[in-house]
Amino acid sequence: MQTTKPGKCMNRLYLTLVAGSLATILLTSFVPKAIAAPLKLVVHEDTGAEGDPLPPVSRYNALKRSLETALGRPVELSLTRDRQRVLDWMEKNQHDVFMTNAADLAAKALTSLGYEFIASGRPDVTALFIGKGAPVENLKALSGMSVSMPRAETMYGQVCAAELRDFMGRQYTARLSTEYSAVVYAVENNLSTVGCIPSIARAKETLAAKGIKVVYEGRPQPAMPVVASPGLPAGDRAVIAKTLTNYDEESPVVKSLNVTGFTGGGEIRLRALTAWLTHK
Repeated sequence: MQTTKPGKCMNRLYLTLVAGSLATILLTSFVPKAIAAPLKLVVHEDTGAEGDPLPPVSRYNALKRSLETALGRPVELSLTRDRQRVLDWMEKNQHDVFMTNAADLAAKALTSLGYEFIASGRPDVTALFIGKGAPVENLKALSGMSVSMPRAETMYGQVCAAELRDFMGRQYTARLSTEYSAVVYAVENNLSTVGCIPSIARAKETLAAKGIKVVYEGRPQPAMPVVASPGLPAGDRAVIAKTLTNYDEESPVVKSLNVTGFTGGGEIRLRALTAWLTHK
């Protein structure tokens, strides 16, 4: 009877183990590594239909790359001017982070939908009441006049109406416009005694040449609030907040968003916005 020497058995066992290890290494080297799920980011520009087409998504490449580097995962960016679409996305929790200059939508997300505050843009935005007369101490002086303003469903349509309501209820005639430039046109051509536009409106730049002045400036509102869905981890929120607030005024990111920077403050004021706009 032939027997196998112990040394040969050990050699065979060693070779088998080595071959198995090599096979495992080869197999795992060809298995793709798990890719982290992308952060779904929405940039919403509620600009009062100033006539410009929606900018290309590439305008926000610096923001996208910056967040991807900070988070260590891809960022999937969606750009829209559709308020109802943004609200639907918020209600259905279909995206992780929203950046919107419609602060009323961000406020609703915080107060009604369980979203979390991340940051807010600088500087604040105010409602400018414009006309050809002298400045007024408060809006009660405009009682009984015709006032042109943005559409009622927009952020600044609501803000202009809330400012007027606080001083004179409904003692004025509202003339609703689809564009900020149309508000200026109405005042310039005496179709309305007074108009109301946000301080971020490019139409503001034409006022002096048309002999129109700011007669009253309303309370400051948050610019470009950033809010996160309830499911976004606190760690990600902290990383995004730190990244945004570290941008300086010359950063291409803040220039693409039409702000001068971001601050971690403003949450209390943003949460109070809904109650002010809907107060009867």
